[in-house]
Amino acid sequence: MSLQQILGQEKAIRLIRKAISHERIPHAWLFSGMAHIGKYKTALALAQTLNCLENGDDACGHCDFCRQIEHEHFPDFRVVRPEGKNIRIAQVRDALDWLHLRPDRAKYRVLIFEDADQFNRESANAFLKTLEEPPPDTLIILINLNPQNLLETIVSRCQHIRFRPLSREMVLEILRAETELSEDQLELLVSFGAGGARSDLALQVELMQNIQDSVIGSLTDLSAQCMESMLQRTNDWAKSKNEEWRLVLDVLENWFRDLAWIKHHLPHQDLFHAQKKQELEQCSKRFRLEDVYQFSKDLAETRKNIELNANRTLALESLWIRLKHYSTV
Repeated sequence: MSLQQILGQEKAIRLIRKAISHERIPHAWLFSGMAHIGKYKTALALAQTLNCLENGDDACGHCDFCRQIEHEHFPDFRVVRPEGKNIRIAQVRDALDWLHLRPDRAKYRVLIFEDADQFNRESANAFLKTLEEPPPDTLIILINLNPQNLLETIVSRCQHIRFRPLSREMVLEILRAETELSEDQLELLVSFGAGGARSDLALQVELMQNIQDSVIGSLTDLSAQCMESMLQRTNDWAKSKNEEWRLVLDVLENWFRDLAWIKHHLPHQDLFHAQKKQELEQCSKRFRLEDVYQFSKDLAETRKNIELNANRTLALESLWIRLKHYSTV
């Protein structure tokens, strides 16, 4: 993976290249932005570029060091990911002890914290001490969704690069390269991705299609009979080992974003469900704009509550009942 191969993040890559060419690499970078838009791939390409045996201005991708970093086997490269729901203080202490060792073979020892939103207070404070006095010849990269989820003292000690959502055309280009799906299936992944390239869902397209058809069908009906059927299916989604409730919330979230788009008369080619424009316009007549916004807030609250171990069935049932309440038809 080279920096040149990162698609759709030209501004971020330009800033990184400038820092490398001027030899002004910070001790810590914060890469923030929604999921599946290239933040980790960029961090990986940066680690390869800094340590590539070819000594060029980008990673070659094929030398021994580049290949070891790509597979996370390089002795001077480490990635820390949450154990369970959090990055634990023991993980941070172990990683920071490793960071303070002299590089074994590399020019830079690179430490990546993926999903840095999941620092708890103890692990964040332990990490902050190293940010204040970083060891030489090291680089720390934090990858997170929203800098507001981190301590301000951590954000202020990092060079912050914001990654943008990908365009529809860019998502399609990436998915075509990474999967062997049909165009209809690619369109489905585009709608679920909401600006991210969700190639990780390629093996679930049939399940996703069934859920999307079911959810959107209910949104364009909302009769008592349809609601009864939807509440029954909600119980199955909530209890599924495949965490189908996440896909349900993804469909609802993207659909209501599109409803707001429709109500503001914004370009239809930028809709996540552009292929369902007719259904969107029909559905938009059922909801006032303020209720579209309020339900979007309800969605975010429901997702957060389930992540905090709320009863999934009750949380999803409550969400559907509120949806029915907001409908004007």
